[in-house]
Amino acid sequence: MTRYGIFAGLIVSCFLATAANSAPITYGCDTPADRFSAIEQNVDLKNFSIKTNIQPNEFRKGKYSPLAQIYFESMDEKSRWAVQVIAPDYKSKTALVFLNMTVDGKTDEPFLIGNVNIGQRLPIEVSVTNGDKIKFRIGEMDGNPELKLGSQAKLNIICSTGDFVFSDLEWSSK
Repeated sequence: MTRYGIFAGLIVSCFLATAANSAPITYGCDTPADRFSAIEQNVDLKNFSIKTNIQPNEFRKGKYSPLAQIYFESMDEKSRWAVQVIAPDYKSKTALVFLNMTVDGKTDEPFLIGNVNIGQRLPIEVSVTNGDKIKFRIGEMDGNPELKLGSQAKLNIICSTGDFVFSDLEWSSK
């Protein structure tokens, strides 16, 4: 079964790499307990933007917490910026929303910025310029951290142990 999940993920990644540069798409990220699904792509961060809505629909009981996240990781894997939607428990009706940064291999304590209820959409907009200037709006919160990610980075859109929808998903490098 794992082999089929990996194959399906590759097909979705190929489709999304083409579609993400045109019209917005919906990524229905629905995984069994303790499994994950991901879109992974190397992106140019000279002038990059991504926009979506994350909607948690169901949390599953498992060894790992139900999670949806979007993150950028430097090619050397020493720096990372992430927005994470994590349910504290599979019975929860609300997920917590965190910002998380890793700088030169040292991970900061996650920063709680809010929550999102099951069935509710959380709007997210992130842009990165010159590989180090991040500008984001998550729900009603804005921020402008700086983090040296480099001109190329890995973009990951992930969910695990639940049903999450990334609607109106689009990204581009200009």
